[in-house]
Amino acid sequence: MDIDSRLALDIWARLGEEGKAPTELTYAAEVLPLYSVAIDAWIERLAKIYLQDLAQKSAHFKLVIAPYGGGKTHFLMALGSRALSEGFAVSYIACAEGVSLENPMDVYRAFMKNLQLPGEEKPGTRSLLQAIITHKHEQMKILEVPDPEAALGAWLHELSQEDYPELAFGRVMGEALRANLFPDTSIAGEAALRWLRGEIDTLTKEERESLKLAKPAKRDQKELGRNLLLSIIPFLREADTKGVVILFDEVETLFSAKGKALQRVLAAMRVMLDQPSGVKGGVPLFGLFAAVPDIIDQLSKYPAVEQRLAVVGAPFEEGNDLAPQVHLDKVASQHKLLEALGVKLLDLGEIARDYQFDQDVQRKNINKLAKVASQASLEIDARRLFVKTCVSILDIQIHQGEREFSEDELRDRYRGFFDNLRQQEEQEPEP
Repeated sequence: MDIDSRLALDIWARLGEEGKAPTELTYAAEVLPLYSVAIDAWIERLAKIYLQDLAQKSAHFKLVIAPYGGGKTHFLMALGSRALSEGFAVSYIACAEGVSLENPMDVYRAFMKNLQLPGEEKPGTRSLLQAIITHKHEQMKILEVPDPEAALGAWLHELSQEDYPELAFGRVMGEALRANLFPDTSIAGEAALRWLRGEIDTLTKEERESLKLAKPAKRDQKELGRNLLLSIIPFLREADTKGVVILFDEVETLFSAKGKALQRVLAAMRVMLDQPSGVKGGVPLFGLFAAVPDIIDQLSKYPAVEQRLAVVGAPFEEGNDLAPQVHLDKVASQHKLLEALGVKLLDLGEIARDYQFDQDVQRKNINKLAKVASQASLEIDARRLFVKTCVSILDIQIHQGEREFSEDELRDRYRGFFDNLRQQEEQEPEP
């Protein structure tokens, strides 16, 4: 695979410092193949049944489960990259960054901020508006419409009359698109853009009046957030997308709540799972919730959610594509997976550092490190620590000379990275 040395060095540095996948979707699509192992067959299975079929018609959800550091973000990014190539819009939402399922307006705002369309360089609402206008012009060119501007104006008028779960959605989206087409001094266009982003409270009385909107009461904002998400997802077909993929990462951070607070989170999750089924015409959505294994115990406290996400019959790793849980620790044996990952990192390092490693020596080191990582029990999955340690020992040998490491030395280095990572986690503020 031919890659730019600067790109290789950038991802090499990231892996050495963080040991995990980038969460910018367009960037991830470029770099993940450089060090991705074992998951391709599972991504292909999900793509075939959901991206190429089921999720183009209706909503489907899965739990992606692995210990901390076990490749959840990497898996989400790999699937998101594949979804973009299949013509889906994708949005990555990190729950650890203050987004809670209990607040649908938070979810909607994060969704719109991170919304990435196929072929677009930047995420977000402005890119969406431009993509819709571009697609409409392309359609009219193909159909040889004699007066494209008049036809587009007629479509915008029809849009304002269409029925969406959020009744004002078509009207406000029409204003935002009109302002994108015909920039002027009207206050409605910019206000419509902010409303579509979920910045509801920023609209002035004058701006709300220009869009014929009432000020929503605090108690109504949850329903507004849900209805906005259920409105925008099917509408995204107007940007020439086949559907939407939402990647919820670090979902376990939501389940640190106790008692009634936890019940509210679980109730919100149940609504998210079930509500799309009641939307006329269907909601073309594939949603993935990534979390650590402890989430299974939390789900048992709310039977309606537990039943919805329970595995019945064969699990995913045994070939049941419809199983609602995907356990990443079952994708391959740990030692073989890490060894294959190390070989990929070795190839990446040669490009990134413009250095020819002694393959025999380094493959022995990689084999030993894979063994050490597989045998270690540090309350954390081996993959993230393995990546950081592997990049580190390869990098230092460029300057200090290549040699074969002992298992004891590799074990000490691996343990050192764990202690460092745990210290970082303890110093980070609670989300």
